[in-house]
Amino acid sequence: MEAIKIGIGTSSIGRFLPYIGVAAGLFQKQNIAVEIINQLDEEKVVEDIVNHVTPIGTPNAPSLIFSRLNGNDLVIIGGILNRPAFYLVANQTIASSADLKGKKVGINQPRRMAGMMMLALLHRWGFDSARDLELVDLGLNDRSFEALRSGEIAAALLPPEKAFLSESEGFGIIADTLNLDCHWVPLATTRRFLTANPELVTQVAAIYRDSIRFFKSEPRATLKTIGEKLPGLSSKPQVLEKCYRVFAELFEPMLTPSPDSLSAILGEVALQDPRAKKLGAASLVERIVNE
Repeated sequence: MEAIKIGIGTSSIGRFLPYIGVAAGLFQKQNIAVEIINQLDEEKVVEDIVNHVTPIGTPNAPSLIFSRLNGNDLVIIGGILNRPAFYLVANQTIASSADLKGKKVGINQPRRMAGMMMLALLHRWGFDSARDLELVDLGLNDRSFEALRSGEIAAALLPPEKAFLSESEGFGIIADTLNLDCHWVPLATTRRFLTANPELVTQVAAIYRDSIRFFKSEPRATLKTIGEKLPGLSSKPQVLEKCYRVFAELFEPMLTPSPDSLSAILGEVALQDPRAKKLGAASLVERIVNE
Protein backbone atom coordinates (compact mmCIF):
# COMPACT_ATOMS: atom_id res chain seq x y z
CA MET A 1 0.00 0.00 0.00
CA GLU A 2 1.36 3.41 -0.98
CA ALA A 3 1.42 6.13 1.68
CA ILE A 4 0.99 9.88 1.36
CA LYS A 5 0.70 12.83 3.75
CA ILE A 6 -1.65 15.61 2.70
CA GLY A 7 -1.46 19.06 4.27
CA ILE A 8 -4.28 21.49 4.96
CA GLY A 9 -3.84 24.88 6.58
CA THR A 10 -7.17 25.66 8.17
CA SER A 11 -10.30 23.99 9.49
CA SER A 12 -12.42 25.04 6.53
CA ILE A 13 -14.82 22.99 4.44
CA GLY A 14 -12.90 24.12 1.38
CA ARG A 15 -9.96 22.03 2.60
CA PHE A 16 -11.96 19.01 3.80
CA LEU A 17 -12.05 16.99 0.57
CA PRO A 18 -9.45 14.45 1.79
CA TYR A 19 -11.63 13.80 4.84
CA ILE A 20 -14.55 13.24 2.48
CA GLY A 21 -12.38 10.90 0.42
CA VAL A 22 -11.41 8.88 3.49
CA ALA A 23 -15.01 8.61 4.70
CA ALA A 24 -16.14 7.51 1.23
CA GLY A 25 -13.38 4.88 1.02
CA LEU A 26 -11.79 6.51 -2.03
CA PHE A 27 -8.20 6.32 -0.79
CA GLN A 28 -8.63 2.72 0.32
CA LYS A 29 -10.06 1.84 -3.09
CA GLN A 30 -6.82 3.08 -4.67
CA ASN A 31 -4.72 1.23 -2.09
CA ILE A 32 -3.37 4.48 -0.65
CA ALA A 33 -2.77 5.04 3.06
CA VAL A 34 -3.31 8.75 3.70
CA GLU A 35 -2.45 10.91 6.70
CA ILE A 36 -4.14 14.32 6.73
CA ILE A 37 -2.23 16.98 8.67
CA ASN A 38 -3.97 20.24 9.60
CA GLN A 39 -1.28 22.79 10.47
CA LEU A 40 -3.86 25.54 11.14
CA ASP A 41 -1.52 27.89 9.28
CA GLU A 42 -1.56 28.57 5.53
CA GLU A 43 2.11 29.57 5.49
CA LYS A 44 3.14 26.35 7.23
CA VAL A 45 1.28 24.31 4.60
CA VAL A 46 3.36 25.92 1.85
CA GLU A 47 6.57 25.29 3.77
CA ASP A 48 5.62 21.65 4.33
CA ILE A 49 4.80 21.09 0.66
CA VAL A 50 8.12 22.62 -0.42
CA ASN A 51 10.02 20.47 2.10
CA HIS A 52 7.96 17.35 1.25
CA VAL A 53 6.78 16.97 4.86
CA THR A 54 3.27 16.92 3.37
CA PRO A 55 4.19 16.79 -0.32
CA ILE A 56 0.65 17.42 -1.52
CA GLY A 57 -1.64 20.00 0.01
CA THR A 58 -4.06 22.88 -0.32
CA PRO A 59 -2.53 26.27 0.43
CA ASN A 60 -4.37 29.43 -0.50
CA ALA A 61 -3.43 30.87 -3.87
CA PRO A 62 -1.53 33.96 -2.63
CA SER A 63 0.68 31.84 -0.37
CA LEU A 64 1.54 29.59 -3.30
CA ILE A 65 2.35 32.56 -5.53
CA PHE A 66 4.51 34.32 -2.94
CA SER A 67 6.42 31.04 -2.51
CA ARG A 68 6.95 30.81 -6.28
CA LEU A 69 8.29 34.37 -6.26
CA ASN A 70 10.82 33.23 -3.65
CA GLY A 71 12.13 30.58 -6.04
CA ASN A 72 10.25 27.49 -4.88
CA ASP A 73 8.94 24.96 -7.41
CA LEU A 74 5.30 24.72 -6.31
CA VAL A 75 2.85 23.80 -9.03
CA ILE A 76 -0.94 23.64 -9.15
CA ILE A 77 -2.20 20.17 -10.08
CA GLY A 78 -5.88 20.96 -9.59
CA GLY A 79 -8.19 23.91 -9.12
CA ILE A 80 -10.48 23.23 -6.16
CA LEU A 81 -12.04 26.66 -5.66
CA ASN A 82 -11.79 29.14 -8.51
CA ARG A 83 -13.71 31.84 -6.64
CA PRO A 84 -13.31 33.15 -3.08
CA ALA A 85 -16.24 32.81 -0.68
CA PHE A 86 -15.72 35.34 2.09
CA TYR A 87 -18.44 37.43 3.68
CA LEU A 88 -18.19 40.89 5.20
CA VAL A 89 -19.88 40.55 8.57
CA ALA A 90 -20.76 43.67 10.54
CA ASN A 91 -22.46 44.82 13.73
CA GLN A 92 -25.81 46.61 13.80
CA THR A 93 -24.29 50.06 13.13
CA ILE A 94 -23.36 49.08 9.57
CA ALA A 95 -25.99 48.47 6.91
CA SER A 96 -23.88 48.86 3.77
CA SER A 97 -20.29 49.23 2.64
CA ALA A 98 -20.62 53.03 2.82
CA ASP A 99 -21.10 52.77 6.59
CA LEU A 100 -17.58 51.37 6.98
CA LYS A 101 -16.11 54.87 6.77
CA GLY A 102 -14.39 55.79 10.01
CA LYS A 103 -14.91 52.30 11.50
CA LYS A 104 -12.47 49.68 12.75
CA VAL A 105 -12.42 46.76 10.32
CA GLY A 106 -10.55 43.51 10.93
CA ILE A 107 -8.18 42.24 8.27
CA ASN A 108 -6.72 38.74 8.05
CA GLN A 109 -3.17 39.84 7.13
CA PRO A 110 -2.75 41.49 3.70
CA ARG A 111 -0.69 38.63 2.23
CA ARG A 112 -3.30 36.00 3.06
CA MET A 113 -6.39 35.34 1.01
CA ALA A 114 -9.04 36.97 3.22
CA GLY A 115 -6.86 40.01 3.84
CA MET A 116 -6.11 40.39 0.15
CA MET A 117 -9.79 40.09 -0.71
CA MET A 118 -10.65 42.70 1.94
CA LEU A 119 -8.26 45.13 0.25
CA ALA A 120 -9.76 44.26 -3.15
CA LEU A 121 -13.27 45.03 -1.91
CA LEU A 122 -12.19 48.35 -0.42
CA HIS A 123 -10.52 49.27 -3.71
CA ARG A 124 -13.68 48.36 -5.62
CA TRP A 125 -15.74 50.57 -3.30
CA GLY A 126 -13.35 53.51 -3.67
CA PHE A 127 -12.02 53.50 -0.10
CA ASP A 128 -8.56 54.72 0.81
CA SER A 129 -7.63 51.99 3.30
CA ALA A 130 -5.17 54.30 5.06
CA ARG A 131 -7.47 57.29 5.51
CA ASP A 132 -11.13 56.29 5.26
CA LEU A 133 -11.19 53.60 7.95
CA GLU A 134 -8.97 51.81 10.41
CA LEU A 135 -7.79 48.37 9.34
CA VAL A 136 -6.92 46.19 12.32
CA ASP A 137 -4.61 43.27 11.50
CA LEU A 138 -5.85 40.49 13.74
CA GLY A 139 -3.92 37.59 12.24
CA LEU A 140 -5.90 34.43 11.68
CA ASN A 141 -9.62 34.53 10.88
CA ASP A 142 -10.43 33.06 14.31
CA ARG A 143 -9.11 36.23 15.97
CA SER A 144 -11.20 38.46 13.69
CA PHE A 145 -14.29 36.47 14.62
CA GLU A 146 -13.56 36.88 18.31
CA ALA A 147 -12.83 40.59 17.93
CA LEU A 148 -16.14 41.09 16.11
CA ARG A 149 -18.03 39.30 18.86
CA SER A 150 -16.33 41.34 21.60
CA GLY A 151 -16.98 44.66 19.87
CA GLU A 152 -13.29 45.36 19.32
CA ILE A 153 -14.01 45.87 15.61
CA ALA A 154 -17.15 46.80 13.68
CA ALA A 155 -16.72 44.45 10.73
CA ALA A 156 -14.56 41.64 9.39
CA LEU A 157 -14.28 39.48 6.29
CA LEU A 158 -14.92 35.88 7.32
CA PRO A 159 -15.12 32.47 5.63
CA PRO A 160 -18.58 30.89 5.34
CA GLU A 161 -18.34 28.82 8.51
CA LYS A 162 -17.70 31.83 10.73
CA ALA A 163 -19.77 34.28 8.71
CA PHE A 164 -22.96 32.23 8.86
CA LEU A 165 -22.38 31.44 12.53
CA SER A 166 -22.06 35.19 13.17
CA GLU A 167 -25.25 35.76 11.21
CA SER A 168 -27.06 33.27 13.43
CA GLU A 169 -25.90 35.33 16.42
CA GLY A 170 -27.42 38.56 15.08
CA PHE A 171 -24.63 40.07 12.99
CA GLY A 172 -25.36 41.19 9.44
CA ILE A 173 -23.72 40.14 6.17
CA ILE A 174 -23.33 43.23 3.98
CA ALA A 175 -21.12 41.99 1.13
CA ASP A 176 -19.21 39.02 -0.24
CA THR A 177 -16.27 38.28 -2.53
CA LEU A 178 -18.00 35.89 -4.93
CA ASN A 179 -17.72 38.29 -7.87
CA LEU A 180 -14.00 38.96 -7.44
CA ASP A 181 -13.12 35.92 -9.62
CA CYS A 182 -9.79 35.26 -7.87
CA HIS A 183 -8.43 31.73 -7.54
CA TRP A 184 -8.76 30.67 -3.91
CA VAL A 185 -7.77 27.06 -3.18
CA PRO A 186 -5.43 25.07 -5.43
CA LEU A 187 -4.31 21.48 -5.01
CA ALA A 188 -0.54 21.75 -5.10
CA THR A 189 2.71 19.84 -4.98
CA THR A 190 6.25 20.55 -6.18
CA ARG A 191 7.57 19.78 -9.63
CA ARG A 192 10.24 17.65 -7.98
CA PHE A 193 7.67 15.46 -6.22
CA LEU A 194 5.48 15.27 -9.31
CA THR A 195 8.44 14.19 -11.45
CA ALA A 196 9.46 11.52 -8.93
CA ASN A 197 5.91 10.27 -8.20
CA PRO A 198 3.70 10.94 -11.25
CA GLU A 199 1.34 7.99 -10.70
CA LEU A 200 0.78 8.70 -7.00
CA VAL A 201 0.16 12.40 -7.61
CA THR A 202 -2.28 11.60 -10.42
CA GLN A 203 -4.13 9.14 -8.18
CA VAL A 204 -4.43 11.67 -5.35
CA ALA A 205 -5.70 14.35 -7.72
CA ALA A 206 -8.26 11.90 -9.11
CA ILE A 207 -9.40 11.12 -5.56
CA TYR A 208 -9.90 14.85 -4.95
CA ARG A 209 -12.02 15.02 -8.11
CA ASP A 210 -14.06 11.99 -7.01
CA SER A 211 -14.40 13.48 -3.51
CA ILE A 212 -15.96 16.59 -5.05
CA ARG A 213 -18.44 14.41 -6.90
CA PHE A 214 -19.25 12.57 -3.66
CA PHE A 215 -19.56 15.89 -1.81
CA LYS A 216 -22.11 17.17 -4.33
CA SER A 217 -24.11 13.95 -4.72
CA GLU A 218 -24.16 12.65 -1.12
CA PRO A 219 -25.11 15.59 1.11
CA ARG A 220 -26.18 13.54 4.12
CA ALA A 221 -22.93 11.57 4.36
CA THR A 222 -20.94 14.73 3.59
CA LEU A 223 -22.66 16.76 6.32
CA LYS A 224 -21.93 13.96 8.80
CA THR A 225 -18.20 14.13 8.01
CA ILE A 226 -18.12 17.92 8.10
CA GLY A 227 -19.94 17.96 11.43
CA GLU A 228 -17.33 15.63 12.91
CA LYS A 229 -14.56 18.01 11.86
CA LEU A 230 -16.43 21.17 12.90
CA PRO A 231 -18.10 20.18 16.18
CA GLY A 232 -18.86 23.82 16.92
CA LEU A 233 -21.26 23.82 13.98
CA SER A 234 -22.75 20.36 14.49
CA SER A 235 -25.28 21.88 16.91
CA LYS A 236 -26.21 24.49 14.29
CA PRO A 237 -27.62 22.36 11.45
CA GLN A 238 -28.98 25.35 9.51
CA VAL A 239 -25.56 27.02 9.54
CA LEU A 240 -23.87 23.78 8.54
CA GLU A 241 -26.27 23.20 5.65
CA LYS A 242 -25.84 26.77 4.43
CA CYS A 243 -22.07 26.30 4.39
CA TYR A 244 -22.49 23.01 2.55
CA ARG A 245 -24.55 24.67 -0.18
CA VAL A 246 -21.88 27.32 -0.78
CA PHE A 247 -19.11 24.78 -1.29
CA ALA A 248 -21.28 22.31 -3.21
CA GLU A 249 -21.81 25.09 -5.75
CA LEU A 250 -18.23 26.38 -5.81
CA PHE A 251 -16.17 23.18 -5.89
CA GLU A 252 -14.80 22.74 -9.41
CA PRO A 253 -16.02 19.24 -10.46
CA MET A 254 -13.13 18.53 -12.83
CA LEU A 255 -10.41 20.25 -10.76
CA THR A 256 -9.84 22.61 -13.68
CA PRO A 257 -7.97 25.77 -12.63
CA SER A 258 -9.56 28.79 -14.27
CA PRO A 259 -6.96 30.85 -16.19
CA ASP A 260 -8.99 34.00 -15.55
CA SER A 261 -9.13 33.37 -11.81
CA LEU A 262 -5.38 32.71 -11.71
CA SER A 263 -4.69 35.89 -13.66
CA ALA A 264 -6.93 37.82 -11.26
CA ILE A 265 -5.14 36.61 -8.14
CA LEU A 266 -1.76 37.25 -9.78
CA GLY A 267 -2.94 40.82 -10.30
CA GLU A 268 -3.83 41.18 -6.62
CA VAL A 269 -0.48 39.73 -5.52
CA ALA A 270 1.30 42.10 -7.91
CA LEU A 271 -0.09 45.05 -5.94
CA GLN A 272 2.09 43.84 -3.06
CA ASP A 273 4.96 42.30 -5.04
CA PRO A 274 5.39 43.61 -8.62
CA ARG A 275 7.37 40.50 -9.58
CA ALA A 276 4.04 38.67 -9.89
CA LYS A 277 3.42 40.61 -13.12
CA LYS A 278 6.05 38.40 -14.78
CA LEU A 279 4.26 35.16 -13.86
CA GLY A 280 1.70 33.85 -16.31
CA ALA A 281 -1.27 31.81 -15.20
CA ALA A 282 -0.18 28.87 -17.36
CA SER A 283 3.22 28.75 -15.65
CA LEU A 284 1.54 27.91 -12.33
CA VAL A 285 -0.33 24.84 -13.55
CA GLU A 286 0.49 21.23 -14.45
CA ARG A 287 -2.80 19.66 -15.52
CA ILE A 288 -2.78 15.93 -14.77
CA VAL A 289 -6.40 14.77 -14.28
CA ASN A 290 -8.82 14.21 -17.14
CA GLU A 291 -12.43 12.95 -17.28
